[in-house]
Amino acid sequence: MKQWLLGMLVLAAGLGLAQQRPEDIIKAQCEKAEVVAELWHGFRGGAPKDALDNLAVEFNRTQGGKVCVRPVSQGNYRDLSTKIKASFASGKIPVMAQAFENNMALYLESDALLPIPSLGVDLKGVNPLFANAVKINGQIYGVPFNKSIQLLYVNRDLLKKYNARVPLSIPEFVETAKKISEGEKQPVYWFVPDASTYAYWFFTLGGSYLQNGKLVLNSPKGLEALEFLVKAVKDGWAKPITNGFINENFGSGVFGFSTDSSAGYSFYARAAKFDVGVATLPGRTDKQPGFGLVQGTNIVVFKGADDKEKRVAADFLRFIISPKAQAVFGVAANYVPVNQGSGVDPVVTRFVKENPAFGVAISQARFARFEPALSQWEQIRFDILGQAIKEAVLGQATPKAALDKAQKAAEDLLAGRTR
Repeated sequence: MKQWLLGMLVLAAGLGLAQQRPEDIIKAQCEKAEVVAELWHGFRGGAPKDALDNLAVEFNRTQGGKVCVRPVSQGNYRDLSTKIKASFASGKIPVMAQAFENNMALYLESDALLPIPSLGVDLKGVNPLFANAVKINGQIYGVPFNKSIQLLYVNRDLLKKYNARVPLSIPEFVETAKKISEGEKQPVYWFVPDASTYAYWFFTLGGSYLQNGKLVLNSPKGLEALEFLVKAVKDGWAKPITNGFINENFGSGVFGFSTDSSAGYSFYARAAKFDVGVATLPGRTDKQPGFGLVQGTNIVVFKGADDKEKRVAADFLRFIISPKAQAVFGVAANYVPVNQGSGVDPVVTRFVKENPAFGVAISQARFARFEPALSQWEQIRFDILGQAIKEAVLGQATPKAALDKAQKAAEDLLAGRTR
């Protein structure tokens, strides 16, 4: 245990393992193992891939050389899903894979997933909001793994200039953004007009995509959320960003606020020439934060695995959602630990002292919402709902017309009338 802990702390410090690339260590481990369980993932590189590889290294070291988990990158997340669907036809299915909730629903259409409880794995200690999101038709089909949450990004220099505090409620946020925008003579709330930004306003205003089991995009709350964003632009305090990420647009104007993913914090910090900070999202009142959209994947296990591979998968899943593993993985890859016990782990508490933004993300994760676990959701969120949001914000359609059109398109897709 001491050796494992030392290795994990080295990972958290970003110092590498024995000056060897983790993939080289994994290759050597798997060459000698009796059972090799492949884990297909969508990390193309950087800290997330390194952190996952190091988790595999440490897990494999606990197995006495008999079994091995081998992470295999399949490109990006869309590439991953495409290759998994192709594997159903070829029969060359991995033991495990990353999957969004909508991917899980898609794979269930092919009856390809094992219920997680059938492996003897429970989600005790996992954030109950995250655990509930992997439950489809009353059964758990995934283990939450890498998660990010929306936060409020703020320009603290600008707040200081106007003697303003970080807003706690939506009314206070609007008032503060208007005041600063008037002073700067330009909009200071920047947002990307997409389904992610919209989700924060939609969920916080009380919206739900599923009503009596049916997907409803043009609900009264949906219309309220979209009209809110459209009016914010017209009133001159909100600025839609249509090219690139928000941090890539610093310098094109005066940035004051954004509602964006915690996964982007390091990019904001590197790009900003001002004091950038984060806070929990403004709520309907100042009594609790608003609801942030959770993004990120879960680990699923496929039915094609044999009994030995299933046992390896079960042991690996227990390992990666343990408080210690999630503490180190979260710190190393800048993801919110899915295990609530990770918050008091020394790895996390020490990191939060130097990086308070990480602690804000953990706090915000208590107020989280998920998009629907529908197999067609990826197409709906990007090509249908996302397009409707963009058209309305850019004045190409009224919010009602845009959402009504989106509702019809989604219904046609779900009914199989279109593809």
